[in-house]
Amino acid sequence: MATVQSDRNWKIKIYPDDHAPPHFHVQTPDGESLVQIDGFRVLGKGAEPKALKAALMWARSHSAELWRIWYEQNRRT
Repeated sequence: MATVQSDRNWKIKIYPDDHAPPHFHVQTPDGESLVQIDGFRVLGKGAEPKALKAALMWARSHSAELWRIWYEQNRRT
């Protein structure tokens, strides 16, 4: 598992050998949400909304890094 970024109230993680579509997890003390990298569509709601919003702001400006880590962690051989 790669923790891509963390802040006081949230963490962005990408898990190895995870399912499609390419996505990342936003973890907060209250829960977790899945977010599709392409378009940043929230696939599962559980993270605290204010923290999720902050994580999405970070993610939008670091999409190339998220794609790179997704493909490093989820190479299919």
